[in-house]
Amino acid sequence: MSEKLNISFSHVGIFVKDLKRMARFYKEVFHFIETDGGEARGGEVVFLSRHPNEHHQIALETAGDRPPSRVQQLSFRLPSLGDLRKMTARLEAEEEATGLYQINHCNAWSVYCYDPEDNRVEVFVDTPYYVKQPCLHDLDLSMTNDEIMRATEELFGDEPTFKLRSEWSSELEKKIHA
Repeated sequence: MSEKLNISFSHVGIFVKDLKRMARFYKEVFHFIETDGGEARGGEVVFLSRHPNEHHQIALETAGDRPPSRVQQLSFRLPSLGDLRKMTARLEAEEEATGLYQINHCNAWSVYCYDPEDNRVEVFVDTPYYVKQPCLHDLDLSMTNDEIMRATEELFGDEPTFKLRSEWSSELEKKIHA
């Protein structure tokens, strides 16, 4: 077995058809800042970030003979259900965010949509729970925070793999460091 390296995820790149439209979407809806841009590999590229130590977290690129996008989704973590409701309202007001739907995964409360070029985007809040994934149930953000918490416990509490996220995290950490 090879030596384990300390690797962390950094950024995602997406080939796009309409660079200006896609850059506007991520800058206006998700408040990314354009850090750089210019010609690359026969096309144009725009670099976007929301973190002062990351030159880019998203790279959008038009390239000559690019393959079709194989991005499964872009996911953005939010700190609270209140923030998730605010982002949901922002997405509902954005005409280029299409196909919105809400999902309770037990380990996350998520809202999904599609960006202007039909890449799936997720905004989510971590829950205090874990259950074996995939797990897809309806989420109703019109409920109060307490109602959502109770509904999550009622939906998943009898599942054999249901546990606190902290317990699951501790188990995963042991596996990672084994």
